[in-house]
Amino acid sequence: MSLEAQPWADLVVLAERERDLVRDARWEEIPAVAQHRLAAASSLGAPPATARPHLERLVDLQAEIHAGLSAGRAFTLQKMGSMNRGATAMRGYAGPAPAQRGSLNHSA
Repeated sequence: MSLEAQPWADLVVLAERERDLVRDARWEEIPAVAQHRLAAASSLGAPPATARPHLERLVDLQAEIHAGLSAGRAFTLQKMGSMNRGATAMRGYAGPAPAQRGSLNHSA
């Protein structure tokens, strides 16, 4: 590998780490790794021709990361919807809310 392409090879390593975190559903760690990769990428200029294989790999990794994040988001939304429906059902089983304090009629 040429020395001029090394920064793009380093981006591949960061993207693979991010992809692995997505695969493992380690959501709390992803923003830091993604920010690191973004900062590294934004510091680069135009890629040399020798970086092409790394750029192609980055495109593939980005697609995997995006698909994994999208699937994780959909799963989370589905679980939240289930929780909301469950909470609504539980409120139905609870019966009417107890009377508010001070609302009793003491005239009897």
